[in-house]
Amino acid sequence: MSEKTLDIQFQKQLPKNLLSNLAYLTINLVIGLALVPFFLETLGESAYGLIPLATSFTSFITLFIDVVNEAISRYLTIDLQRGDRKKAVITFNTSLIGTLVILLIVTPIGLIFALLSPTIFNIGDTVATDVIWLFALVIISVLIRAWSSNFSVILFAYNRIDLKNHVNNTNLIAQIISVVLLFTLLEPTLPFVGLSYLIAACMALFLSIVFSRKICPFLNISITAFSLFHLKEILSTAFWLAILRMGVVLRNQAALIITNIVLGSIVATEFSLVLTWNTLIVGLLGLITTCFSPMIFSYRAKDNKESMVTFTAFSVKIVTLLTALLVGLVCVFSSQLMTIWVGQNYADLSLLVWITVIASIFMVQFSCCGSITAAYIRVRTPGLIYLVAGGFNVILALTLSLVFNMGIYGIALATTITTLITDGLFGPIYAAHILKAPLITFVKPAFPGYVALLILLVLGFLFMQVVSISGIVPTFLAGGSIATVYCVILWCAVLNKGERKNILRIFPPSLDRKLLWNNKRE
Repeated sequence: MSEKTLDIQFQKQLPKNLLSNLAYLTINLVIGLALVPFFLETLGESAYGLIPLATSFTSFITLFIDVVNEAISRYLTIDLQRGDRKKAVITFNTSLIGTLVILLIVTPIGLIFALLSPTIFNIGDTVATDVIWLFALVIISVLIRAWSSNFSVILFAYNRIDLKNHVNNTNLIAQIISVVLLFTLLEPTLPFVGLSYLIAACMALFLSIVFSRKICPFLNISITAFSLFHLKEILSTAFWLAILRMGVVLRNQAALIITNIVLGSIVATEFSLVLTWNTLIVGLLGLITTCFSPMIFSYRAKDNKESMVTFTAFSVKIVTLLTALLVGLVCVFSSQLMTIWVGQNYADLSLLVWITVIASIFMVQFSCCGSITAAYIRVRTPGLIYLVAGGFNVILALTLSLVFNMGIYGIALATTITTLITDGLFGPIYAAHILKAPLITFVKPAFPGYVALLILLVLGFLFMQVVSISGIVPTFLAGGSIATVYCVILWCAVLNKGERKNILRIFPPSLDRKLLWNNKRE
């Protein structure tokens, strides 16, 4: 049964999605920043370094289940947005059953890795059984979250990112409450950290099911709706997505693992602290770009390439300009931020912050147009390129750190260089190629962001040579002042009238009209 094409009500839903993204970001930021000193104080530096290592390691374990879900997400989203209910039911049930089988296969493999983790990694003086339990519980929780994405993709297809964020918020809040209660009522141990991940994952799964049933009640679970032919089609796409994802993992996650093995757990802990800023920036802007993804799939469902090009190019320009501000502030005030966050002992990681965080602007640029590749199922070439780039990143990281004695800085620099090549150049160029647009269509809009970042870094560096800033209040006042001046210049001199008008449309209608009227008067 086919119905009319789904209206995702992009403009109406965008303010809700952005506000929910902001709420999720705030909760994620507060919990993320608060947990680090909490874990450092209760577990110690060496033991804490194993937590981000475990979550990074699960990226390899969950690779295959994730790519299958990603492939299914593409098919299910297009089916739902085209109003093809019959095909959507088949895709949904093929997804549930297929990923469940893969999950059952991957789980014992993951548990074997958990058993071997104390011998693979440098765990310092941490008890081996604690490390095994940490890895095992984190792996199981991540697999549960991966399977729950079968339900959350329904929310994505209907542009209900606000509900997806409710699920994510529940996961974060449940995790922090669980770990604090376990540490307080019992004792601080790594297994309890893993248990908190598991509790949170189960609660998030339950909420995903409830919301998906509410939004799309006709997608019933039915074994008879499973299609082996459709599964083969999905797995074919998933294979190349797996190749692509392996390259991304080798680029993004291998750095921390290489650091642990080559330079030890203490240096790996320091690097994980620095990577937190990169993760926060990419996560923040990623929450914005996720609001754009349903629109790209909507254009794909309607086969409207021209509007997709215009929409994506605008997204790249705006989001990279915002990223430039965040990257610039984190780099300029890196010493102050590290001191405020985890103490004076980590203030000398400033240079490492600069090298690491700059890569985020390329990641965000590609996140604006990455959905195009998925929407058109053009993943073979990107898969091969990213896999080669991932291997190149590992070789370059080992070469710079060991042969050229650059240590941790060489590992970080290798990742930034590789990210520039893949996300700053190849990804946007290939997305334009898919749409048969000029190859620099999604590269050129990022130039204002690059220039803005360069200016911020140069002026910020000179500013810090003249002015001495310390303490949380002066740091945030200085950062707020820079951000205010930046936004004023951006609004008045960088954005044209049409771009300003498009931005104002994200506000509620009454406020939108008021701001637009004031803008006309100016």
